Amino acid sequence: MARVFLTGIEDSVAKTLQHALAIERHQIETRPCDTPVDDFLNADIVFAGGGAKQYLPLLQRVRQSHPTLPFVVVTVFPNTTEWLDALDAGATDYCSAPFQLRQISWLMESAVPRFRGLTA
Repeated sequence: MARVFLTGIEDSVAKTLQHALAIERHQIETRPCDTPVDDFLNADIVFAGGGAKQYLPLLQRVRQSHPTLPFVVVTVFPNTTEWLDALDAGATDYCSAPFQLRQISWLMESAVPRFRGLTA
């Protein structure tokens, strides 16, 4: 079980993501984008959305103090430039909704090494 933090993700997308993560029994917490970066210290992975203006400052703060914390950008409007900018800024991955359970399982297994092989 991983401790997953969701931040800045549109409600309908967050609900879908929460459902997929709950099936695999991950602990899920929702945090606002302006959450102090040290509050993310207890997370095993962060899923962030809300567009580049919201997630990039958070990603930069997280990378400064927690460089290895998996950070996945979630979007409903995939854009190649934004995808590359997110990865250049240090995002672990970038994914777009709608999600499939297998996609979320893969993200968890690839982004959180200690959980590889533990999900169905």
